[in-house]
Amino acid sequence: MGKLAAVIDREFTERVRSRWFVASTLFAPLLFAALFIGPPYLADKSSRSVDLSEMVIVDGTGTQMGEGIATELAGGLTGSGKRARVIPVRGDDSTRVLDSLRTKLGENALPAVAIVDVNTVNTGVLRLLLAGGAPLVTSERVQGATERELLRARVAEAGLDVEQAQRIAKLRVSATVERVMKGGRSNAAQVNLVFGGGVAVLLYMIIVLYGQIVLRGVTEEKQSRVSELVLASVSPRVLLFGKVFGIGGVALLQLTVWTISVVILLANRARVLGALGVTSTSMSLPSVTLSEALPLLAYFLLGYTLYAALFAAVGSIVSSEQEAQQAQTPVIMLLVGSMALLQPALADPDGPIARTMSLVPFSSPILMPLRLGLASVPLSELALSIGLLALTTGAAMIAAARLYRTALLMHGKRPSIAEILRWIRRND
Repeated sequence: MGKLAAVIDREFTERVRSRWFVASTLFAPLLFAALFIGPPYLADKSSRSVDLSEMVIVDGTGTQMGEGIATELAGGLTGSGKRARVIPVRGDDSTRVLDSLRTKLGENALPAVAIVDVNTVNTGVLRLLLAGGAPLVTSERVQGATERELLRARVAEAGLDVEQAQRIAKLRVSATVERVMKGGRSNAAQVNLVFGGGVAVLLYMIIVLYGQIVLRGVTEEKQSRVSELVLASVSPRVLLFGKVFGIGGVALLQLTVWTISVVILLANRARVLGALGVTSTSMSLPSVTLSEALPLLAYFLLGYTLYAALFAAVGSIVSSEQEAQQAQTPVIMLLVGSMALLQPALADPDGPIARTMSLVPFSSPILMPLRLGLASVPLSELALSIGLLALTTGAAMIAAARLYRTALLMHGKRPSIAEILRWIRRND
């Protein structure tokens, strides 16, 4: 155990002290902050950057619809903003007016031109011409204003007064969706979706990144003949287990830092956006109990160990990094296949595909955490999934250690499949 601890400490310390570890650990929270805060901030600023009071509404309806849309864009009847210019047209006048306005749009003298006619009144379809520098969010604002004006006009036609029509037109529906679990416990479905999907993607990233670090570490040691010196004092099994567990500790540390940063960012997202002048609803965080966190930790540890053993086995049988990139393809495909099953698992977390593949050891580290966030998984099914994963991981570590023992000291010879299987079966 003392030699194993020494190898683990060497692998862990060497990588944690690396500048690249510090840089990647700090870069991820900055990236998360940019993803959580950047899009709503830029969307808000781009929508404000276009002054729609400078746009033109070409009204061919013969009614006051254009004036109503301009009023909605200015903030409604109570709005005090400057209103867009409305040009009433009839018949052939529209072609002449539009030709003139197109020239101004091409020169960016106008942000947009909206054309409403009888077809707009009947079907709700309008034409919108945007200047080259106008963002697409402009169309959403004009469509929303037109929709509210059409609804107001139709409600008024039904015999209601203008104030009642405006009150009805401003009505919007938002749904709060809850998923009821066994025992009556309910959670927000949207939060569970984000949480389950986020955990699955994060585990995938960690397994791929640190599995490949194990692969490169084994390949580099074999090329530089460092392993020959190390094997003089420790056994190949101890060296392999120490490398896998030491690098796994680095992955667990980095995952912990990233998780804490995501929680802090989500909890303070609305506050940060508010300080930037952007109105945003707060994002509620899922309540994760210890009994729910322990399976997630088990899937991370077992999933990482399983794939790290496979990557180490690949690294021990190749002689160069070029060969390693080709030989690791089957292992990568196992992970990519798991990610490809996320969509059917999201659509039906209790469906046959999701349930079956969450029991398969090579895909369960990705799919079962997703299911745990979206559905109520039976305890027997969870125990079976973890048990199968643990057995497969143990078998993979034993097989990798046997392969590592023989293949690590072989150079210049590419072993055949039969030789690899014979090395794995050897138990001396």
